[in-house]
Amino acid sequence: MNSQKEKYSELIDCLCTSLRRSARNISQIYSEHLQQSGEKINANQVSILVLLSQIEKETISELSNKLKMERTTLTRNLKVLDKSGWIKNYSGTDGRMKFTKLSKRGNQVLGKILPYWKQAQNKTKKILGDDLKLFQDNLKKISNL
Repeated sequence: MNSQKEKYSELIDCLCTSLRRSARNISQIYSEHLQQSGEKINANQVSILVLLSQIEKETISELSNKLKMERTTLTRNLKVLDKSGWIKNYSGTDGRMKFTKLSKRGNQVLGKILPYWKQAQNKTKKILGDDLKLFQDNLKKISNL
């Protein structure tokens, strides 16, 4: 058993595992602050709404590519956002293409949660301290792979 521990010990500090754990911790910080807004929204849903606020018209495939999110995961999230009235789904002119856009209510929710998001952002910046700029630069490199 001890030899097995040693065999896999280098995996303890695996970059993938560390990044995923860190991402969950950061998401938790944002979710805790977002809860204070009174809206039932999480950090993942905010990222989708923000992207929708910045675009005119995108298919679900295009959205999933921009978010670097599995299409099925995005579809599940979009159903929740649709039930909340924060997005609108519609078909293209030929009826085959499906599009999603931010609704008026979704825009209001983004405005309402913005101060709480800023609090979470500031808390996360404090945690990262002087390494923040380097950290963000490195995240951009990874995001653009």
